[in-house]
Amino acid sequence: MTQRVLDVSALTEGTADSRALIWWGNLGMLAIEGSMFAMAMATYLYLRSTNLDWPPSTVPKPDLIMPTINTVMLLLSCIAAFVIDRASITKNMLAIRIGHVISLVVGFTFLYIQYGIIVPNLGYKWSDHAYGSIIWTIIGLHTMHMVAATGETALLFVYGLFKPVVKKHLLDFRCTAVYWYFVALVWVPFYFIIFVEPWMQRKGS
Repeated sequence: MTQRVLDVSALTEGTADSRALIWWGNLGMLAIEGSMFAMAMATYLYLRSTNLDWPPSTVPKPDLIMPTINTVMLLLSCIAAFVIDRASITKNMLAIRIGHVISLVVGFTFLYIQYGIIVPNLGYKWSDHAYGSIIWTIIGLHTMHMVAATGETALLFVYGLFKPVVKKHLLDFRCTAVYWYFVALVWVPFYFIIFVEPWMQRKGS
């Protein structure tokens, strides 16, 4: 029986762009997680529409300085993610490592400010009222994603220091950068409803 053999030696071993299945898998994951954040936002809007006192009059107006610093810092870190993304195309490992270091500093700093300064001073607990429940849920959801993004960046940074980097790892770098964009940008509307909206006139007042 004659076997037909196909010579694939001229094909590349992998790709670090949208031709890879992992790239589309990453986008699919972001779509799923994005729908989760959308449901959290929809829950918030529903509760706001059914409560005359929103936020509750017992909720103190939040400090804007640290949340704003945290938000601006997170948005600016997208520049580092962009550097990682572009440098992965040309395998510029120095730029990739610098971008990883900046992202890690921002990630850990964001988490420290969020849970070391901001959350302890919210002035209400998740069990105090519906407003507290949805706000704490939103913060918790975003925190899990921030931990995941920072942790994945840390793992890739350490791996890139001690192991040889091949094309599939460059794809991992790019996918993590895209995930970082997502985590940073999705925080913006939540920053508004958690920290800015309480300063606006309350319904029913």
